[in-house]
Order: sequence, then C-alpha cells, then structure tokens
Amino acid sequence: MRMFTEDEYYDETFTDLVFAKEELSFVRFYDCTFRNCDFGDTVFRGCKFSGCAFESCNLNFVKLTDSECHDAKFVKSKVVGVNWTEADWPRTAGRELLSFDQCTVSHSTFIGLKLPKCTMTDCMAKNVDFRDADLTEMNFGGTDLSESLFGDTILTGADFRRAAGYAINPMLNRIQKAKFMLPEATSLLYNMDIQIVDD
Repeated sequence: MRMFTEDEYYDETFTDLVFAKEELSFVRFYDCTFRNCDFGDTVFRGCKFSGCAFESCNLNFVKLTDSECHDAKFVKSKVVGVNWTEADWPRTAGRELLSFDQCTVSHSTFIGLKLPKCTMTDCMAKNVDFRDADLTEMNFGGTDLSESLFGDTILTGADFRRAAGYAINPMLNRIQKAKFMLPEATSLLYNMDIQIVDD
C-alpha cells in the first residue's frame, strides 16, 4: 500500500513515519511538518518540499534527484551523506533555501551551490564539501566543521562565531566581512608563511 497517495500535500503533519529505503516520485509538499520520521536511504525523485520542516528525522543518505527544497528547515535531524547538488536549485537564490539547527550533516556535498543566508547552527558538519559554493552571509554559529572543504567558496559576511574545526585559506576563499572568534580564528593564519609567538 502506498504511504503517500496524493500528488500534493498542504499544511499536514506526518509523525513517526517509517519510509526508509523507498522511492517517492513527483509528490509535492507545501508547509508540511515531518516529525520523528525515518527516510533513511530513500530516493525522492522530482519531488518538491516548500516551507517544510523536518524535526528529529532520519534523512541519512537520502537522494534528492531533481527534487526542489525551498525554505526547508531541519531541526535535530540526521542528514548525513547527502549530495545536495543532485537536487533542482534555482539559478538565483532569492531567499533562505535551507536551515539546519542541531543536526548532523557530516559527509554531505554542497559543491557549487548558491545558498546565501542559509543557516547551519550548532550542527556536526564533519567532512562536508563546500567548494565553489556561494555561502554569502551564511550562519555557521556553533557548528563543528572539522575536515570540511572550502575552496573558491564565497563566504562574504558569513558568521563563524562559536564554530570550530574549520580550515579556511583566506587566499583561496572570499571571507570579506566574515565574523570569527578567537581562539579558533587563528586557524586562518596557518596557510600563511608566518610564525605566531607568545611574546
């Protein structure tokens, strides 16, 4: 029996669904909430999530093949190993597209995406690939970015306060007006041919 029998859903709340290792095609969700749902290893093909919230969900290794995510919020969810480049993104981002709060998003890929003003706060984001992405004014506050990759990344005005583990080469990324805190900010100097001394 199909769990999702309609083509479109509006303002609905889905709780405790187990839809792991399944495939869902061409279903659109508007302003829906998913709570304590398991979508691990599921393939979403040609789907749309607009204004949706995922709370305490398992989305590890989901595939978003040609699917749209507009103003999607993830809270206390597992979103590990997701290749976000497979989704269908607008050529110009006019509003916040993604928001992660207290999530695990490690081993995911955002290469080349335009995601200005998105948030990834208080998250575990180890070994995430942000190369060639536009992350203007993105908020990384409180996030562990250990082993994550930044290269030709636009980080203008980004907020790294309380973030940790990041390794960002100022010569290879645009970090004008980005916000950092000590002592973590000293990592920005590691790629320069200088010595840091106490006295």
